[in-house]
Amino acid sequence: MPAEINDKISIFVKDQFPEFYASDGLLFEKFVEAYYEYLEQTGQSLDYARNLIEYQDVDNTTAEFLDQFKKLYLEQLPGLIKADDRLTIKHIMDFYRAKGSERAIQLLFRLLFDEAATVSNPGEDVIKPSISDWRLPRYIEVYAPNMDNLIELEGLEIIGASSGAKGFVESISTKIMNGVKSHVIQLSNLRGNFLRGEIIAKTSDGIQDNMPIVTGSLSSVDITLGGQDFTIGDTFDLIADTGKQGQVRVTAVDNATGLIEYQFSNGGFGFSTNTSFTSVDVNTQHLEVNNVTNAAQSYSNSSAIDNAQFIKRERVDQHVEKLTYLSGSQMNEDMAALINAGTTPYLVGKKSDGTVVANGYVLSRTTTGANGTLFVAPFSGTFGNQLALSANLAVNTHIFEAGEPIDEESHVTLNISGTSGSFSVGDHVRGDSSSANGLVKTVNSTVMTVNGSFGSWSTEDNVQDITSGVANTANVTGVSVTTTGANGIISTFTNSNAKVYTLNIHEIEGAFTNGQKLKGRRTNTIASLTSSSDTGSSDIYIQGNNGSNASVDTYSNASVHAQVIGSNATNIGFRNALFANGSTGTFYANTAAFIKGFDSNTYANVVQVGTGSGSSFKIGTLENEEAITIYTDFISDNNTANVAYLDCVIAGHESNTAGGNTGVGFVDTVDIRTAGSGYANGEVVTFATGGAGGGAPTTNATANVTTNGSGVITSTQVITAGAGFYSQNIVGTIATSGGSSGVLTANVDFGYGFPKDPNGDIDTVIDNVLTRFQGNIGSVATITDINPGNNYNFDPFVSVYTGGIAKFDRRDLVVNLTGMNQGAGGLYKDFTLGEVVNQTVTEGGQTLTLNTITVQNTSSSSNTTTGNTENFYIGSSVVQVKNSTVNAIGDVSSSNSTVINIKNGRVKTTFANGLISFAVNTQPFTSNSTINAISIAVANSANNETNVYSTVASNGSISFSSVSKGTVYKFNNNNDGTGDVGIRRLSFSVGFNETGTLTGATSGAGGTIDSLYQDANTRPIGDNFSINADAKAANGIVTDVEVIDSGFGYTHGANLTLRHTGNSNIVVSGTANVATTGLGPGYWASDESEMNAKYIHDNDYYQSHSYVVETGLSLDKYRDILLKSAHIAGTRLFGKVIRESSVNNAVTVSNSSIGAV
Repeated sequence: MPAEINDKISIFVKDQFPEFYASDGLLFEKFVEAYYEYLEQTGQSLDYARNLIEYQDVDNTTAEFLDQFKKLYLEQLPGLIKADDRLTIKHIMDFYRAKGSERAIQLLFRLLFDEAATVSNPGEDVIKPSISDWRLPRYIEVYAPNMDNLIELEGLEIIGASSGAKGFVESISTKIMNGVKSHVIQLSNLRGNFLRGEIIAKTSDGIQDNMPIVTGSLSSVDITLGGQDFTIGDTFDLIADTGKQGQVRVTAVDNATGLIEYQFSNGGFGFSTNTSFTSVDVNTQHLEVNNVTNAAQSYSNSSAIDNAQFIKRERVDQHVEKLTYLSGSQMNEDMAALINAGTTPYLVGKKSDGTVVANGYVLSRTTTGANGTLFVAPFSGTFGNQLALSANLAVNTHIFEAGEPIDEESHVTLNISGTSGSFSVGDHVRGDSSSANGLVKTVNSTVMTVNGSFGSWSTEDNVQDITSGVANTANVTGVSVTTTGANGIISTFTNSNAKVYTLNIHEIEGAFTNGQKLKGRRTNTIASLTSSSDTGSSDIYIQGNNGSNASVDTYSNASVHAQVIGSNATNIGFRNALFANGSTGTFYANTAAFIKGFDSNTYANVVQVGTGSGSSFKIGTLENEEAITIYTDFISDNNTANVAYLDCVIAGHESNTAGGNTGVGFVDTVDIRTAGSGYANGEVVTFATGGAGGGAPTTNATANVTTNGSGVITSTQVITAGAGFYSQNIVGTIATSGGSSGVLTANVDFGYGFPKDPNGDIDTVIDNVLTRFQGNIGSVATITDINPGNNYNFDPFVSVYTGGIAKFDRRDLVVNLTGMNQGAGGLYKDFTLGEVVNQTVTEGGQTLTLNTITVQNTSSSSNTTTGNTENFYIGSSVVQVKNSTVNAIGDVSSSNSTVINIKNGRVKTTFANGLISFAVNTQPFTSNSTINAISIAVANSANNETNVYSTVASNGSISFSSVSKGTVYKFNNNNDGTGDVGIRRLSFSVGFNETGTLTGATSGAGGTIDSLYQDANTRPIGDNFSINADAKAANGIVTDVEVIDSGFGYTHGANLTLRHTGNSNIVVSGTANVATTGLGPGYWASDESEMNAKYIHDNDYYQSHSYVVETGLSLDKYRDILLKSAHIAGTRLFGKVIRESSVNNAVTVSNSSIGAV
């Protein structure tokens, strides 16, 4: 234990002297004591010595010792330190331990300058090739029969049941693409590839029951049409009906000829970007033709061209027959010799009696020994087993159609009872249930024989007398068909006058009998058969040589038909080429196989069939736009069953007038006539009769049955309504494994066959069956999604067609002018081609001030509420019943709080004979506060409204102004104040008036309108877009791609459109291969190798051994200090000055150019 040390020595001084000093040396003693007291003062040697332990603590040391501490510990630092010396000395070891680090520099600047400092390393911004981490997400898309089993897979390893592929499930998500749900499993540590269709299971147990099934992800794309002007590395988005977000990158391109380039000179008018309203067609079949001959003259192989032409969008047929033959050894040799000599073999067909019935040219042949197959172009008669039926039409306004099945009348004996009234021989009778009909031949109280019968009578029928018009009826208790009529299909027909027709029929069943009636199944045409002759061939002969023959074995129709989309004197372009059996067809390239226009009656020989396919485009943008709302159904068209709307029986859906001839009969419900027993739930009943003429419907109807425990049918549910029924109460056929005695009959309803709702009938709101288009039309400004196709050896025809506009037949106008405007020198001004011409058109209307508006609805307890003028919504029609035969009608164009404005006023009058007329009247409504209320034609069902009505307090007149617009495409100045100008229409809803004036917007030319007419040499709007398609050579055609993003939801084999991610409007086509694990878009997890964020090593600033001090001081202020105290040998120092503003916190950075090693 150390000895205790007293703080003071001076107090012990006197004790150190001998005693005599107390008397003789007292002064000396005092001197010594004072001396020690002096030495004990602060800063003196004894103070240091006596307090040395205390002074070694820097917090308590003296200034002298502190200087020594600084010399010892702060030798490398300058004398002027902003920080406290004692604190600095205490913590200087932190600085020395951190030497060479950013922390040491920060301490240094805080000690010396009381400044913040940061250190950055330019080496971190130096590119390090191939060091960045590139990652490719992998996933599988699955169908999950059990969601719980799917969810349980998260965080586990899974295995493919077929592929053996393994991977860890990182996450599970669900995506909906184009309405299709897809579950996505994100994977890590993938080994192998999962395959489409395999089951996945947990690796731990391998159980596959109710486990997810791999639906596959996009793995590759097969290119079908490669576009043009692309390069390797270009990327494309994948567009499909199902699937999104896929991307591919081009890996190979090629050069080729026969790609299409489009140029247009006139954007026309009446077109839409809506592809369901405006169609774009590039011909899929192209024929080079010669010997184009029209019409009423018979066809020959002469070279005369009588200005004949094929009509745009007409059907063109090429009649070809396919024969197989037997025992034709000599014929085969003779045909081969002719073909080798460059001669087309000429074929003659004869009946068994030697009569020549057909002539034609052999287009192609294949042989097997003595037998073979021929494709023949007949120019007279037919080589098949066919008949020529001569028949007289009942009426000349209803004629047969080519391809239509026909039925010969049957003779039927009906057992009847409960006769009411009196039937007579010759009466036209009909079954009220089946709609079968015929003429009474004999009748008594129990039996009626019916000739001229079409349809299938049933015991459900009550016989009705159509001829007498009175209630003559009888119950049918039994049906016996005594003579079944023959049937067949019309291939072609001709007529010698309005009623006398010759029908060439094939696929004949039964024997036709002269004097019997014939009926077309589609058209319901009735004719009387006068004679028939066998026009088919039993034997064929080459060049008519009796020694070069064979026997006909089989016959089939191999004809081709297509629709014209464009033509000139030597070329025709078609769309939708089909063989007779409905499969995709191609015309035969043989001058012997002529083609014929169905409407134009124009003939031509086929010289060559062009190649090339796949070119297409879409309308990109429009100009001169106009907003329209129209219905696109035309009364002159045919319905979905190809029956003219004008021929449809309007009330044909009613049971007592069943059999409306629309061809759109469908099964609505099914009646249980006999419930039977032994049936099973879900068994199917099929209705396969009741079509036109008693034949099969266009589409069979089906229903499911529901039974009780004994198998008795208790109810039915229609599954497929079918189409093409003409009869009621058709008995169905039940597909059963053990049921019996059940009788189910169909209740058939009849629709009008409008495309929007073919089954819509007299009870359907007309707006629900008519197709409405609401949108913008205009002139084509640009085209996009251009696919140049490939292998074209011709310039194709192009059709851009808006049927809903073109069928109005509004063509360009020629306006005759008088009093034309004069310019300088009195000269009459000329129009400028292409300049705009506008005309303001005014029409009258009516204002209606309304009283209280009542709204009937289903959402309030009283079912009525008080409304406002908004309930008569803009565009709705309103009706005012003026009396029992006259209604006022108009359309709401605008409104305010109390008034609605009416345009398109008209008056509807119903006459006693049922006829209805409409007359234009701009002021059709009258005012009356108590009667003659107006009501809305169709209430807003979205608001639960069923009716809106109000009385009219007062009415007035109003004018509506609109502008008709066009551009000048030609003009003629007679220089006498008269002339004419051609105006290309640029408006649909508003036409030009026949009166008033007209002035060009640019030239000032114009005058008073004398008259105007449509230019017959122009195409109607909606069909007047002028575009040329040229086949050319091209570079950069995509031949191969790689998937860089599989996206989600793609279907295997689906057609893909590849749209360039850049600015190209050319597209590529391909098909999807959906087979394996999906690939997500790759990404860099770090950026060390990215050029846009890194710098090249320069061995100076950008290197791994440089560092930058960023502070508020310039480098020269601290360079030497830092190099001496904190710098690491082998590194390079740079400085950057950063000044901070305390006002707005903005930071200004500047670099020092001073460097240090």
